[in-house]
Amino acid sequence: MELAAVVVIAALAVALAPVGVRVFDRAAGWPLAGLLAIAAVILARALPEIISGEPLTYRLVWAKDVLGPGADVALSLHADTLSALFGLLALVIGAVVFVYSAAYLPKGRSNTSFYTLMTAFTASILLLVFAGDVLVLFVAWELVSLASFMLIARSGSSGEAGAQRTLILTFFGGLTLLAALAIAAVTAGSTDLNEILASPAWENNPQLTALVAVLVAVSAFTKSAQFPFHFWLPEAMAAATPVSAFLHAAAVVKAGVYVLLRFSTIFADVTAWNLLLVIVGMGTAFVSALFAIQKTDLKHLTAYSTVSHLGWIVATIGIGTPVALTAALVHTLAHALFKSSLFMLIGVVDHEAGSRDIRRLGPLWRKMPCTFVATVIAALSMAAVPPLFGFLSKESMLTAFTDAPLGSVGTAVLLAVAGVAALLTFLYSAKIVFGTFFDGPRPLPNVHEAPVSLWLPAALPGVMSIPLAFAAPVLDTPFSAAVNDIAAPTDHHVHLALWHGITTPLLITVAVLVVGTLALFARRRIFAAAESRDLLPATGNDVLHGLNRFFSRCGRWLAGMADTLNPSRHVLWIVVLIIALGTVTTFATSGIDGVTPAPRAEGLEHPLDLVPLLLIAASVAGLAFSRSRLTGAVLIGTVGVGMSLQMLLLGAPDVALTQFLVEALTVIVIMLVIRHQPIHFPTVAPRRKLVAGILAVAAGLTAFAGTVALLGRRDRSELAMWYLDNAPDVTGGSNIVAVIIVEFRGFDTLGELSVLGMGAVVLAALVSTMPRYPFSRGLHPAPFGQSQLNSLPLRKVTVLVIPVLMVLSVLIFFRGHTAPGGGFVAALVLATAFGLSYMSKGSDRPVVGRTVPLWLTGIGIIVAIASGFLGLIEGGFLYALHGEILGEHLTTSLIFDGGIYLTVLGMLTMAINALGGYLRPGVSYLEDLNYVRGDGEKSLVPGLVGTTETDEDYPEPINPADAPRSVLARGRAKAASASGSTPASELGLHGKEDA
Repeated sequence: MELAAVVVIAALAVALAPVGVRVFDRAAGWPLAGLLAIAAVILARALPEIISGEPLTYRLVWAKDVLGPGADVALSLHADTLSALFGLLALVIGAVVFVYSAAYLPKGRSNTSFYTLMTAFTASILLLVFAGDVLVLFVAWELVSLASFMLIARSGSSGEAGAQRTLILTFFGGLTLLAALAIAAVTAGSTDLNEILASPAWENNPQLTALVAVLVAVSAFTKSAQFPFHFWLPEAMAAATPVSAFLHAAAVVKAGVYVLLRFSTIFADVTAWNLLLVIVGMGTAFVSALFAIQKTDLKHLTAYSTVSHLGWIVATIGIGTPVALTAALVHTLAHALFKSSLFMLIGVVDHEAGSRDIRRLGPLWRKMPCTFVATVIAALSMAAVPPLFGFLSKESMLTAFTDAPLGSVGTAVLLAVAGVAALLTFLYSAKIVFGTFFDGPRPLPNVHEAPVSLWLPAALPGVMSIPLAFAAPVLDTPFSAAVNDIAAPTDHHVHLALWHGITTPLLITVAVLVVGTLALFARRRIFAAAESRDLLPATGNDVLHGLNRFFSRCGRWLAGMADTLNPSRHVLWIVVLIIALGTVTTFATSGIDGVTPAPRAEGLEHPLDLVPLLLIAASVAGLAFSRSRLTGAVLIGTVGVGMSLQMLLLGAPDVALTQFLVEALTVIVIMLVIRHQPIHFPTVAPRRKLVAGILAVAAGLTAFAGTVALLGRRDRSELAMWYLDNAPDVTGGSNIVAVIIVEFRGFDTLGELSVLGMGAVVLAALVSTMPRYPFSRGLHPAPFGQSQLNSLPLRKVTVLVIPVLMVLSVLIFFRGHTAPGGGFVAALVLATAFGLSYMSKGSDRPVVGRTVPLWLTGIGIIVAIASGFLGLIEGGFLYALHGEILGEHLTTSLIFDGGIYLTVLGMLTMAINALGGYLRPGVSYLEDLNYVRGDGEKSLVPGLVGTTETDEDYPEPINPADAPRSVLARGRAKAASASGSTPASELGLHGKEDA
């Protein structure tokens, strides 16, 4: 339980952060740092056990048998030595940064968002490195992206652009990682990360392995700011200094490094992986070092140095040998120490001197001696000067490069580029020290050393580079275990030391130190020359901006296909796509493998099949030649009736009932829309008729060919037979279709349910933006004439039918597990009752309260999701639990079906209310939803009739077709005179009655 405790403590820190700020203000960093320290102690105490080969695990099954028997998706946490080292890194550096923040941040409530997001940042990193399931890994990966985006964005307008670009690039990496993890899970037959890494399938499919390796590498490049995704990291400098220190040292950038190290288990010997990581990594290291020398802003300079060092680590991982993986781990630790320290020390300088631009600083080494000494130590470690820990890690990487799988020439080139990059590293490290403390152009008389509470936590990580270099052998055991976790099965033993004799890496380092020291005497000229040059024709921001413009144009072009009120334009592309897919499937593929067409019967097997055929054919013919919208709506309904009849004849009464009810409700919704349109369809040009006819014939032929091809498969599939043979025993239900929907394929149904709920929300939002013209407005003639009188017969029938439909809906709902029925069709039955209730009215009127559809939809989705959690008691999310109560077989899937029932009902009542419910003229649906009476009265038709009601419900407005002319005239005159804009004579009011 130690692992779960670590994650829970990190989550607790997130929850307590707002309370801590309210109580302690900026000093909340101290108790939050204490929580992270406690978590680090728990993890450190378990480290010996982990190193000995007993990783910490926690597993809670989320969904059972997703990719096959036993292939469960689980909330799985796994801490081996590699995960534990990265977790300790995040916790310790995070605790130091929080202590530093307690002195660095200004006082104020704005610290609430800072500490909340920073603790969430830490928790996300821990969840990422401890992920034992690829689903958990992906979720944590995206949480890290969101946390970094929000931390950068909270800096205000200065960070807005950078935050957006960070989000775009890291989310792009999330998409590539999602694709890689999906392929990996399907290939290995499991979502468990360890099973994926140990799967033998990778050796048997080298092409697929190379593809997944490239996808994982690209994903890590976006997080670790490798070229060409490098430019987001310097832009993140708009965030506060503590954010920069944590982000660059132990958070986002290390997430990419961790993923590369973790997947080296299967990709270490993949050529595409080796070449991609080495070339991109060392190229990034070299180019970013040049960019760093150009910068005068200390944070930007240090940010580019981070990109450069990440390039070193990525290139080292690409070598793939145990020695290289060890070197990557060592430099990851060294980089976290000196880089977090440098960022915080730059924050100290900025805090005291009021600037971090070396062109505006003066000689500060006497005024800030403690900060100066700490900065020198951290910079020397970054420059790989012995005897600091950075020297040891750089030597380890150069040693790894000598074994690069690039051939002798490639290895020589790699070492040469690495030597130049190391020289540039020495120079920009020197620029930080000399630019900040010696070469500044102006004196700063009021600057003094920062308080101990500010500079001490900033100095601590960098200063640790000295004792850690001499005590490096204590890291041999944990680093050996970590490498063996990655490169298993191996028995690699790490031996870290400052001195390994006269070697090629040492000679490179000596050459770099000599040349670098000599260059310091001409540093002003070198730095000035570098600052005034453009090294590339375009920046990364320019490239991303160009890509944004290009994709925006493509998006506008694609959106133009549907950006119209003409439905034929919408249907056109759907029909064209169906024709294209059908043609390719029919003529360019070999069909369905393993299907042997059964012998066809001669003649007509079932004469009754002609009835739905003739009904559908006649309806379609009528639709093709009718110009009346009302007739078209009726004929669409008869097409649906014919389809329902065909399904009934085929022996599927539940599907037939569902189809019939859907068609009935669809016709009602269509009628609610077309009543606001002209009675007849517009005249169509002959050319458009010809094009439409050709497309219709092509679509018909495609559908016919597809039907013939599919009907060749007369026997049931193995999956269908499995359901038929096993579903009754597994579920206790004999309605195979229903139990598939609510038990075997519950996740699919939950997704569809969410779509229905979103449909209700979108419908309300869409209708709220449209002008409302109900019958009571009088702007269109009522298409049904004397609607009050016409509705009388239906009103009488409704009184008898609605109770029957309500009872039938309940019966269908409860019998769905064992007989035709279920929550979906039961909701359709009750929705039909609401449809009849609406049609029985003489005018527009909502069938339920304005907020009822929203409540039904929301509660339905909540009930469905809540029922899924009950399954965690035994199996997994949405796992159905069965039992008997009073002799009746009951299952939790019934609760899930209840959620379906409520959501479908909410969506359909929303459609009737939004499209057919009476609204006050000129008021949108959402405004009417929030309408609160001010005088205790509501107007029937304000501005038209001028009559009021005190009933709580909306009154039934008078239909203009039924109202006397004098009443309407007086209403119009009253509205116009109230506004004072139109004389009565212009309204056509003449005579005593009209006046």
